[in-house]
Amino acid sequence: MAIRNNSLLSAFKKKLKSVKKPEKKPKSIPKDRSKMIAIGIWSMIATLIFFAFISVLLSINTRSVVNDIERNQERNSKQKEEVSIVAGERFLSGFITEYINVKNENDAIEKRHNRLMTYLVKESDELEQETLFDISGAQGDRVLNNYTLYNVKQEKEETLFQYEIEYSNIVKVKKKEHEIKKQALLNIPVKNKEDQFAVSGTPYISEIYDLKGDIANSKEDREEYDGDQTAAIKEFVNTFFRKYAEESKDDMSYVMKTPETLNGHLVFGDVENVRIYKSGDGFEISSVVIFKEKETRIPVKERFTLFVTKNTGQYYVNKLKHQ
Repeated sequence: MAIRNNSLLSAFKKKLKSVKKPEKKPKSIPKDRSKMIAIGIWSMIATLIFFAFISVLLSINTRSVVNDIERNQERNSKQKEEVSIVAGERFLSGFITEYINVKNENDAIEKRHNRLMTYLVKESDELEQETLFDISGAQGDRVLNNYTLYNVKQEKEETLFQYEIEYSNIVKVKKKEHEIKKQALLNIPVKNKEDQFAVSGTPYISEIYDLKGDIANSKEDREEYDGDQTAAIKEFVNTFFRKYAEESKDDMSYVMKTPETLNGHLVFGDVENVRIYKSGDGFEISSVVIFKEKETRIPVKERFTLFVTKNTGQYYVNKLKHQ
């Protein structure tokens, strides 16, 4: 019995050994991807910053280009406006003569009308334009004596040229001519296309207004210098303007940076209202200088401002302003 049990146990062990155990697969350790993610995020941030920087540079460059274009356009516009005034005045010289001068004769009236029509802008309603220069019922002549450009006003779609005119109305009373002289402001609206001009509306007469204005010149409240150099500076100013009146540019080059002179055209008289202000390492000197005509002794007053520094014991004018 014991032998049988041993054989069974032995057979069971053999069978157990014959059973193959499944191979253990090595456990996979997850890779650490945090470094790659961090690199990716920082790369994106760097890319965004780079493109933002490029955008700012492009924006600044574009703004600079736009500003340059605007400045050029403004400069060209100003230049064009100045040229237009001169050319416009030349264009209107013929129109003013034709418009103001009226000879109360049928043939002269018709010729005047036809010539004036050539100055007008072209409109669809020609019949209305035909009546603009109709002077039916005139009982005398009108003669232009003088005219001067008074002002030019830029309006939305046109330019208004204003002329001070002097003219005479001539009427006959009992076969005797009477002349009545007048002064007025003639207003002429004008349109232009480059260097081409046309009268864009009916000229009209108005009262002459005063161009003189009550304009205050604001001055900065500054403390005047009253130190140990005051007397020496005032003496220098007198000497300087005496030389300024008499000497040449070559001579003045020793006492001023940009030499200028009257070169004997006037003679020096005196200096008034000298005011001295400290300005950096030097002085700003304001004064009224009196010169005189050589022959008639008529005084000529001018306000000057000198910007002066002291070099090696001598005063030197770095800048001179005529005001």
